[in-house]
Amino acid sequence: MAQTTGGAPYGQGVARILRAVPPVSEPAIDPSELAGRAGLDDRDVPGVEAAMGVLGVLGVLDLETGPGGEPLFRAATSIAHGCILSLAEHLDQGLDVLLNWGRAEAGADTSAGGEAVLSGPRFLFAVESRRFAERGASAPPLASAEIVQAVIKEEARGGESRYLVQYDARSRQYQLIGGHRRPDDLTIGHTMVRELEEELTDFSFDHDGDTLTELQRFERLMVSRTSGVLTRYRIVVFHLRTRRPRLLLGPADRWISERELNTGRADDGRRILFSAPTELAGGLAGLEPSLPAAGAGSHGWGFLRRHPWEAMGLVLGLLGLAVSVLQLR
Repeated sequence: MAQTTGGAPYGQGVARILRAVPPVSEPAIDPSELAGRAGLDDRDVPGVEAAMGVLGVLGVLDLETGPGGEPLFRAATSIAHGCILSLAEHLDQGLDVLLNWGRAEAGADTSAGGEAVLSGPRFLFAVESRRFAERGASAPPLASAEIVQAVIKEEARGGESRYLVQYDARSRQYQLIGGHRRPDDLTIGHTMVRELEEELTDFSFDHDGDTLTELQRFERLMVSRTSGVLTRYRIVVFHLRTRRPRLLLGPADRWISERELNTGRADDGRRILFSAPTELAGGLAGLEPSLPAAGAGSHGWGFLRRHPWEAMGLVLGLLGLAVSVLQLR
């Protein structure tokens, strides 16, 4: 916690204003009287009103209206009064209330003990989440971002489909391979190629053997678990097809089932950030595997599972050919 030998002069002036706020047991007073109790004059009334505006956002004030329409202030409860006096002490001593504003950990899933509850990004995430819950889709976003995601599908043994995700330690959740578009990305497709090369182990996009197909574009309003503010995301989902027999996985990568993906929670209990493409015919189940062998043995077995009737016709044709050859002997 930052600490100095004393707060800045303007901070000490605000501290006097806070200490002049009446407790809930006393009548509410107007800004002019509040300025007088703080040892200030009428020239400081706008500053008093500004300080009361901040306290009002924190919910620690009981706001009333006087007979002439003027605002009247006092603490909302005895606990709220204690909060106001504590803030005054922080201002006087030059102490920071919230910490770690430089750390991108807004949505960290940790206990609210010790100094964790005073983390600035987590505080911001909490207040923005509440604002979004109260206002819903009408809440104005404070930021916007373009995002790409890649659906990478593997058909495992038994025909069960699995999808590649990567754990993001900053946001404490699994996500599809992807990320933010940068200013120097010429197109959103370039963003997707760059993210694949950055996030997959030893992966270099091969335009002859790798194919990206755009599945869907949509928008999503969500509180960022990294920055903590309500953000409007413009998301483009791609499907990766490759001729590679397999993809090398890094320590943060894992295959998850379609059930885990759709429920938004992995079997290890961690959150999965995923919005199912609504414009995809047949859903994810109808999507072709990304890998030719699909991590499930030979190419032939993958073909048999995906095209059983064609495979049966091929087998019958080979049997008929064998019978014909035997009859010629």
